[in-house]
Amino acid sequence: MPLSLPQLFSFSASAPRYAGISTPSTFCDRFVEPEKGSSDARGTLGEGGEGEKVFDYVICGGGTAGCVLASRLSEDPTLRILLIEAGESDQKLLFSRIPAGWPNLFKTPADYAPHTIPQPALHNRALYQPRGKMLGGCSAMNAQCVQWCAPGDYERWEGKGATGWGWTNLEPYFRKAEGFVPDASQPEIGSDRGTEGVWKSRHPGEAATNEITKAFVETGPKVGVPHNADLNRATNTSGITRFQAHIDSRGQRSSTSAAYLPSSVYTRPNLCILTRTTVERLVLSTDGEKCVGVVLAQDKDPKKGRFVARASRDVILSLGSFGTPQLLQCSGIGSRATLEKAGVECKVENDGVGEGLKDHVLAGVFFETTKGSSWEWVKDPVKTLPSLIRWLTTGTGPLSSNMAEAAAFLRSSDVSPAGDVVVKRAKEGERSGADLEIITAPVWYLNHTLTPPPNTSGDYFTMASTVLHPHSSGSVRIGSGSVWDMPLIDPGYLKDSRDVEVLLAGLRLIRRMSNTAPLSSYLLKPASPSMTPEEFANATDEQLLEHARETAETIYHPMGSCKIGPREEGGAIDPSLRVYGLSNVRVCDASVFPDTVSGHPVAAVIAVAEKFADMLKAEVLESKGARL
Repeated sequence: MPLSLPQLFSFSASAPRYAGISTPSTFCDRFVEPEKGSSDARGTLGEGGEGEKVFDYVICGGGTAGCVLASRLSEDPTLRILLIEAGESDQKLLFSRIPAGWPNLFKTPADYAPHTIPQPALHNRALYQPRGKMLGGCSAMNAQCVQWCAPGDYERWEGKGATGWGWTNLEPYFRKAEGFVPDASQPEIGSDRGTEGVWKSRHPGEAATNEITKAFVETGPKVGVPHNADLNRATNTSGITRFQAHIDSRGQRSSTSAAYLPSSVYTRPNLCILTRTTVERLVLSTDGEKCVGVVLAQDKDPKKGRFVARASRDVILSLGSFGTPQLLQCSGIGSRATLEKAGVECKVENDGVGEGLKDHVLAGVFFETTKGSSWEWVKDPVKTLPSLIRWLTTGTGPLSSNMAEAAAFLRSSDVSPAGDVVVKRAKEGERSGADLEIITAPVWYLNHTLTPPPNTSGDYFTMASTVLHPHSSGSVRIGSGSVWDMPLIDPGYLKDSRDVEVLLAGLRLIRRMSNTAPLSSYLLKPASPSMTPEEFANATDEQLLEHARETAETIYHPMGSCKIGPREEGGAIDPSLRVYGLSNVRVCDASVFPDTVSGHPVAAVIAVAEKFADMLKAEVLESKGARL
């Protein structure tokens, strides 16, 4: 019997692939014990554990980094690993597996869907922040853009006290992770890439690239932005390019869940993966210097029961730039003032937890285009059906596109007042990166596609100016002691005037490109909700900025809320990724970044996780040697 369209869109072709993952009920019967109450939880746990109820490593968060760590650490059969994820498996979600389907995951059960607090520089708007709530985390719902980013980014990390996290330390791990699939039509791409890794990436190819996107790339050199076929190398990481994407040879998203937790891994007897379970807090030893376990819950209702999982070595937090500082603070670890304001007892004072949050902010310009040239039709299930059938049967076609297909990376200081790019210094051998990105999508992309276009039957193209190295920063602070309540997220968007200048440079460049062939032949008129086409054509910087304040949003890259660095300089963790004040609580996700990277950070998160896994393995070997 043929599937109906709703059935087709909800099917789970590989649900059996995760049949070995524990359900909360079966898991808790085998591996954890009921919590006896917060007042005596420490006493019941002790520091040793009993038989199979103890794990060597407890990984809180099965997102981008957590899946990598679970896979790599469980390669040692003597280690017992527990991976805890609040969501389901991403492999059950068709819209995650389809590369072009990711906007359909927004504001679904697979999305935490937090908002910032009102942002003064953006007309006090509270901005929606999509965050993956599933195995694979944001690698299972992002636009799949693969960038190593500039070597200078990581050299700057070392300069900020992240010893051992420079480019020379991380470069081998970008290659180790990557299984790049070469494309015969693009021989200049991939000559110096990792090919043996499990995380697959490739050039999407001609059939998966929109014609306006191609025109955008061709227009770059006409306004002074050089073409760069491969940004992922040690030098020359700027230019206009079509993105490489973490999509496998079958045309499916290669999330870290799909890549690092195949059946050969998740069935390892020493690896337990627990989904639909929330870590409520860390349980500290009586002296407050060590974490001996974590409190687990399947429901916000305390009557539904709580359980404790023990850790003999380390508890690793991989909950992302919002979730990691929140869990630490809810456990009494953080700034005393923040904790006391939320009614939480301060057990470990660490002023760096939750501070220094940075994010890439963008402001889009939306253009109505010639009929049939955009991919606006992907938002219509009926019109999408032929392409869906093609993708299901061949893994090719428009649905194998990552949608955010192309971008330009450059220095904002190279953009003239007229919007032309005048490169002020030679780029040969250049290791520092861009501070400005112009990212595109062949659809109307206002408010993450949630706000409909003015003409729902029209065609649209979006170009967005993006600040890559913001000087503005903010914080993640709890408002209550419960992880079930969203934290107070404040990225501080555009509060520093230097970020405004970068954003404006990008908007001027967008205007210049929109009037330059071949791109201009597809663009009929700007369709901004804040200004008419005539106003956009002659807009002053003040008018462009007003447009940005009304429409700016995140590009999904929060970083640095538990950054590596000296404690006296605001660092929350040391270079071994250990939380200051605790001997065995580690952090591995984008929150550890000492500063932003000059592009899309998913590859950097994976490289950090790969390196950290090797660090932990070395510690295990050292401890075993000490016992001989």
